[in-house]
Amino acid sequence: MKQFFSLVAAAMISFGAFAQLPDGSVAPDFTATDINGVEHNLYSYLDSGYQVILDFSATWCGPCWSYHTSGVFSELNATYGPDGTNEIRIIKLESDDTTTADDLNGTGTATQGDWVTGTTYNIIDDAADIFDEYQNTYYPTIYTVCPSRILTQSGQASVADHASIFQANSCQAATLANDAALGSYTGDGLVCGDSPATLSVELQNMGLENLTACTITAYDNGTEIASTDWTGDLDTYAFADVTVGEASFSATPNLTFEITSADGNDANNSASGAVALSPETTTYVQVRITTDNWPGETGWEIADDNGAVIESVAVGSLTAADTEFTWDVGLPSTGCYTFTMYDAYGDGLFASQWGAFQDGTAGVYGMDGETQVDIVFEYDGASGIEFSELGVGMEATTVAGIDEANLAATVNVFPNPTNGVTNVEFNTTAAAMATVEVYNLIGERVFFNSLGNLPAGLNRANLDLSSVEAGIYLVNLNAGGETTTMRVTKQ
Repeated sequence: MKQFFSLVAAAMISFGAFAQLPDGSVAPDFTATDINGVEHNLYSYLDSGYQVILDFSATWCGPCWSYHTSGVFSELNATYGPDGTNEIRIIKLESDDTTTADDLNGTGTATQGDWVTGTTYNIIDDAADIFDEYQNTYYPTIYTVCPSRILTQSGQASVADHASIFQANSCQAATLANDAALGSYTGDGLVCGDSPATLSVELQNMGLENLTACTITAYDNGTEIASTDWTGDLDTYAFADVTVGEASFSATPNLTFEITSADGNDANNSASGAVALSPETTTYVQVRITTDNWPGETGWEIADDNGAVIESVAVGSLTAADTEFTWDVGLPSTGCYTFTMYDAYGDGLFASQWGAFQDGTAGVYGMDGETQVDIVFEYDGASGIEFSELGVGMEATTVAGIDEANLAATVNVFPNPTNGVTNVEFNTTAAAMATVEVYNLIGERVFFNSLGNLPAGLNRANLDLSSVEAGIYLVNLNAGGETTTMRVTKQ
């Protein structure tokens, strides 16, 4: 079983959900009482101008104990805390609610030692809810939170490196009367086809006076593409999500935003954004996943632009570790789709961080018959990227090029799509022997039936696909030596 900690900060992935709150996120507020009965509110400290270091740890966590006993936090608190320059507050949050007060004091069964004796900063116990609110997935996770509410994952840094974060100009309390600032991009991160992207960005008031108006302009490679005159009423440190406009892109944009109205501080007036264009593919894709040591954590689905699931593998379905699985998926038509991959634990397929385990891989590939023609998405757990959920878009622009040149106008398959039994209806100009067979998209025959000698005119045959998996199949009809082919979708 995995140990629930990591020695390094998890890497982020741009096309999916994060394993924990990324740098630049707004820190969730919390109020909690420490082991001495003192109540602490994060935003109250921030409003007082303090930078706050949050240490999410567990009493049994070896790396947490090593960092605790290194003395970094003790030195930080002595130099920059209440008895030093009074710039920061440090809060340790014991985040495994199954541990006990005895564990904190070093006398329990799930502890590395005495965490309380000699500790000069605040300790909050039973902080699992706060741990979850910050979307953490491992111990220790250490953040520095600036008065602006913006956090940085400072990790197991040295005293000097911690100081460089909370003493940076960008991490100081508000001092100017008029200071609008731009934060994270909040608009569409993925567009498909000719659809325009909605461009929006976080606006924050870093001024001492309420912010009531400003102009925000969006650029692509320095060319203005949208602008808005925002009005509102933001208190100091308050945020607003501002839609700047919409834009369509023929190529991946270099997107930036600027506050272009008068402002007391130009240093925080810029932000960047990323809009990815869905890669083009065929209507036949192949999903390939090589599991890591915990296959039951992995699942995936493909959905259309209305959210209808086309194909999926539920978390818990895979049982073989370090094994490659392949699924062929026929997309019902051209259009926009999303592939979403899940990891129940939140570490993606980055298994080697837990010991001598093989990292997993994943990919989605456009196919033309048995030939791979494009790459929609690839992921390697060895990259160190962790996720609990990630999504990538794809646009099916071409029908997989399986030979259908001999389709006869008289042939019809209905109902199509079908849940099982469907009908093949066709006309013959003369009496003839006929057969019907069904192939999947990699050329395997899954059904055959001899229809015997049929009379001239309209004929109909039942086709029972109830025993085959959902997907797209090719129905080949041979009547009197003439062959025709049609597609049928099994739901």
